[in-house]
Amino acid sequence: MDPRFATPSRTLDTFWKALGDGDAETAAMCLENGDYEGPFPGTVWSMPPTRELRLETMSQLPVRRGLVMVNYEVHYHAIGVSEELSFPVENQLVQVRGEWRIAAPFGNASLPVTRPIHRLLPI
Repeated sequence: MDPRFATPSRTLDTFWKALGDGDAETAAMCLENGDYEGPFPGTVWSMPPTRELRLETMSQLPVRRGLVMVNYEVHYHAIGVSEELSFPVENQLVQVRGEWRIAAPFGNASLPVTRPIHRLLPI
């Protein structure tokens, strides 16, 4: 078993680190179907380039064996911005051969609720 996918939280940490590093191959490994063609709706579509990104206030709700809903906040520092920004995210994760993977979203998805960015310098 790959330790990066041993728990739902490790899988999410691996996924977001891969997105921050521009590593589409690792991001794809975090998904149930292994296909990563860009960010999921509601995740990073509206995010500016960042210098730091971390996950906080993670809570897991078991739905059934091998299926869990995870709510958490993505905290980040956008380049050129002094304050920390954040938005909430919800993902469904499934256990596949003992490892946790992010399931594709279903139904309507929306962009995260974010505040306007006030940059230190005009871009």
